[in-house]
Amino acid sequence: MSWHLPRLIIAWGVAVVFGVLVTVLVDGARFQWLTLAVGVSTLVTFALQLGTAQREGFISRLAFSIAGSVVIIAVIDIFGTLIR
Repeated sequence: MSWHLPRLIIAWGVAVVFGVLVTVLVDGARFQWLTLAVGVSTLVTFALQLGTAQREGFISRLAFSIAGSVVIIAVIDIFGTLIR
């Protein structure tokens, strides 16, 4: 089973960028913006995984990538909350 590592890295990179931007730029209503960041990362992940045109393992790759994005955004938010 190929996990398509470059596509995972791109999706997680998008999650890192959005997580950092929300943590740095948003003071109030941060939860809503973090929800938007998770949604955008999910859409990017979906598009990247559809681009492989490979059926086998699609759900596993998608779930792994989305779960990674959620964890990345959560860790960035916790770290940002501790710094403030």
